[in-house]
Amino acid sequence: MFLGQPLPDLVPAPARSGARPRLRVVVAGEFRSGKSSVINAILRQPVLPMLSRQASRPAFLVRHAREGAGAVLLHHGSGGTEQAAVLDETTDFGGAGLCEVLVNAPHLEGVELVELPFPCDGQVGDEARALMAGADLLLWVSIASQAWRLSEKAILSQLPPMRERAVIVLSRADKLRCASDWDRIEERVQREAGSHFAAVAFVQAARETIRAAAADDHAWEISGGQILADLVVERRQRMALEAPSDPADPPPDAHRATRAVPARRRQEIEQVASSLAGLVCGGLTGHDGGCLAFGPERHRAAQLAPAIRGFIGGQATLEAAAGAAVEETLLRLGPHLLLVVRPAPAGLAFLLLRQDRTNMALAQTALRRIAANWLSHD
Repeated sequence: MFLGQPLPDLVPAPARSGARPRLRVVVAGEFRSGKSSVINAILRQPVLPMLSRQASRPAFLVRHAREGAGAVLLHHGSGGTEQAAVLDETTDFGGAGLCEVLVNAPHLEGVELVELPFPCDGQVGDEARALMAGADLLLWVSIASQAWRLSEKAILSQLPPMRERAVIVLSRADKLRCASDWDRIEERVQREAGSHFAAVAFVQAARETIRAAAADDHAWEISGGQILADLVVERRQRMALEAPSDPADPPPDAHRATRAVPARRRQEIEQVASSLAGLVCGGLTGHDGGCLAFGPERHRAAQLAPAIRGFIGGQATLEAAAGAAVEETLLRLGPHLLLVVRPAPAGLAFLLLRQDRTNMALAQTALRRIAANWLSHD
């Protein structure tokens, strides 16, 4: 993947002025799939130009700014930043890796939209995969008339499970001939790509439609931008409710557990976890009450850990009656499965999994590998 130079400002997404980080929405898709049009539809204004000079195209980061709206900042991998006079098809990016655009879009307060450029040869690098996997919300853009090609499936299959925070957006829907085409394509995409995406959305974002959407709510709704903006806001609100504290400042017990495990071990644990289809989150909790969390929704693990410790601790009477320790526990929690093992007398390892996507034998093997890896650093 060509990014001009190493991206200077895309890990992670801190808020420049505020306690909570901005929600990062990564807009990705194959070459010329309509990513810029999707962002313009969400913004309800034609901010990003349609650029055809692939070799000079940077990544774009677009965010609302109360002051300085209209500024176009070119960030270079060397650490330098310069301001471009204009953003259109003629803009010279000078090899910048990232173009940051400040806009007046108050409906996206606390959100940043990141567009990743994809090469025409379809080769996606580690940096692009990491940015997609780390997104708070991934919008994968696919041309409606040829949606969900094998090449797209190959790219998404390289990412860890992230269905609950991924949406497939079908662009150029205005090119479809009739409503039955929409229904037929949506049904096929849900059937073939439903394991990767929680929702399917259509966008018809011709320039004139986006211009009309700026002052016309009905035009914005027709463009498909309104429903995407609603999904973004809903995701931000959900994350704010679920977070146990400021995500930029994890709970003290999480810090203790994380510091106890070397970085190399944590990386190995994450690699094993990423191989599990259906994983929501997982955690390792020890005698000190800390929780080393992992998985796509790791913030949930910090909330689950004390409840799991309490539940497992309550099995003492059963263990005394049976004359043996409970080594493994499996609970069905609505659409989820909670798998807990006790690799050490004072330690617990657990996985929260989607019931409809989980191979239990693989999950049990993976959890025991993770627990063994955790213990082996002592």
